[in-house]
Amino acid sequence: MMRMYPRQFPQARSEMPKRRAERHVFEALAFAFRQGFTYYEWRKGYGRIELDFAVWIEGLGRFALQVKGGRYALTDGDWYLKTRAGPRLIESCPLDEAKLAALDLHDDIEEKAETAYNPFVVPVLVFPDMEPDPHIESLASRKGVYLIWRTDALVECLSEIAQSRSAREALSVSRIDQEVCAVTDGLIRLNMSAGRRISIPEAEPVAGSISSNEAALRLMVNGKSVLTIRSRALRLEFGPPASPREHRRH
Repeated sequence: MMRMYPRQFPQARSEMPKRRAERHVFEALAFAFRQGFTYYEWRKGYGRIELDFAVWIEGLGRFALQVKGGRYALTDGDWYLKTRAGPRLIESCPLDEAKLAALDLHDDIEEKAETAYNPFVVPVLVFPDMEPDPHIESLASRKGVYLIWRTDALVECLSEIAQSRSAREALSVSRIDQEVCAVTDGLIRLNMSAGRRISIPEAEPVAGSISSNEAALRLMVNGKSVLTIRSRALRLEFGPPASPREHRRH
């Protein structure tokens, strides 16, 4: 599972409309079935640019995610945010923000982790509230920034981005451990690879059966029962598969 910092989205921001897009991205990453680490609000960058999400994913790479909630338009090179009062001019280019923040994270990893390799960080701009816009897509392609529209398949989109690049890095969990520890000045130690070193001896095969006149099968999600199936008779058998002759006998 993805490790998050902080572990939960800040409660004070959960109901803030301006933070809704960031919350959706946070949740999409937190529930991803991938090994990795996400740092929410990486407060560094060229010219005080804040990186919304610094993301490391095993086997895929590093990503700098800038999140822009609301609906934007690009007209004659100018960015506008659509509001109830009409379009509002945006001074900075969101694509440039994503690229510069990615460069800053790259420099931080290279300097603090003292890497002998080039820790490439993929700049990604996420629009959770928008449908694809061809004008923005065209400019993003020229600037070398990747776009993600909506968040229902966020990690799958990151995987596609990583696979589309000509130069890919098989980022290991041990390298993620090293880099995260370095860029956080030793404050965060993941040790994600520790669990993989634990070996569990193979169990001896067993056989038997369980019978009950009345039984219930319950499905639990996050500690809550979401489905219950009741039966007046239940018989479970376990052990080596029976031969065809034994099946016919039953």
